[in-house]
Amino acid sequence: MNAVEFFRKVTKLTPTQDQINLLDNLTDPASKKIIVSAGRQTGKTLTCAVAVLWWALEYGTPIKILLASAQDNWMYDHIRTIFNNNREEFAKEITQEGTFSLVPLHGFETVGGSKVHVRGSTEKNLRGIGVDIVFLDEAAELMRSTITTALGNLSGNISKIVLLSTPHKASLFNEIAEDPTKYGYKLFTWSSLNCSWHGKELIASKKALMTSQEWKTDVLGLPLTLAERAFFPNKDITKCIVPCEPTREGAGKSTVEVGIDFGYGSPNVTCFTATERLYSKRKVLYIKTWRDFNAAEIAQLLEQYKPNLVKADSMPAEFRGRIEQHTKVKLIYVEAKVHKDAMLTQMQRRVRLHELIIPDIFVDLIKELERYKKGKRAGDNRVDSLCLSCYEPASGWNLRTVAKVYT
Repeated sequence: MNAVEFFRKVTKLTPTQDQINLLDNLTDPASKKIIVSAGRQTGKTLTCAVAVLWWALEYGTPIKILLASAQDNWMYDHIRTIFNNNREEFAKEITQEGTFSLVPLHGFETVGGSKVHVRGSTEKNLRGIGVDIVFLDEAAELMRSTITTALGNLSGNISKIVLLSTPHKASLFNEIAEDPTKYGYKLFTWSSLNCSWHGKELIASKKALMTSQEWKTDVLGLPLTLAERAFFPNKDITKCIVPCEPTREGAGKSTVEVGIDFGYGSPNVTCFTATERLYSKRKVLYIKTWRDFNAAEIAQLLEQYKPNLVKADSMPAEFRGRIEQHTKVKLIYVEAKVHKDAMLTQMQRRVRLHELIIPDIFVDLIKELERYKKGKRAGDNRVDSLCLSCYEPASGWNLRTVAKVYT
């Protein structure tokens, strides 16, 4: 029985043409390296689960297969469901039944000698298992070393590796999906738009709510180009947003630092951002912008917040010293061309580790973070001001090579 007929038999479903094309290659011994980049809930994992069962039950020669996933192993969950739905026929095909379902939780062996191993995604879990075929699910979440380790598990004439995922984050998976020929992979990609189980209303709702990046990866199943990738991932920004008041949590004893980014004229603005240091975290306390530079008003805010540190962009040079004419607070002028990469890297890490607390009232800052791209030249003053406020150079602020202080 070929794989497409087997799919219809064991799932009682009709495969789409995309699934048929993938099944033909998944079950072709000559097809060695396959990558599946498809939208969410498009049937890619179910298709691969059916292919695993075809190899184990229909191929005719004992096969060893390894399944690994960056998250819960939904491919094996599909396999267990298919076994349970075809219990009468498949029970006699395996050497041992599981406790909670027909097949055990961590893999199974057939009476014909085929073995399916289910493992975690760490190198330690993968090493030492020699197999004919490897399936890596949620591969965009996997570390590069995990994928290369899995390649080392392959031996024999078949030696097939299959990577499947939604291309939602920068990873080796995305690198391969962007240029499969370079790495010797055959690419299969399809979108939710081609799946009958995604209704028009659901698609319209996604189109209205998703960012262009989310639509491309989660619906169309296409990896983002370098220019399209958000510098701060939306899912991480969301976890930094907290429904709280922008007030100090340190009872007046915590450290407050201010960042000031000077605007160069429309659409740029001068931006003042105050943050509170809370151990490893930073909480945004206040943001204000000006179309026209207002030294006196900025000085008043400095007197109000009494920050421990004030870090300002060193450009344009004509703004230096003007705020100090209205206050005794000292400013550190930071040369962006020297420190910009370090500031952005630190902020990217804060967002990724969710060490930034953004009260949900700061909508404009949230929008700028979501749109931010490295090298952006306009409309990023709130982000730059925030980066200045939170910036902590490794060598501190007392070295001439790091910053200049104007009093």
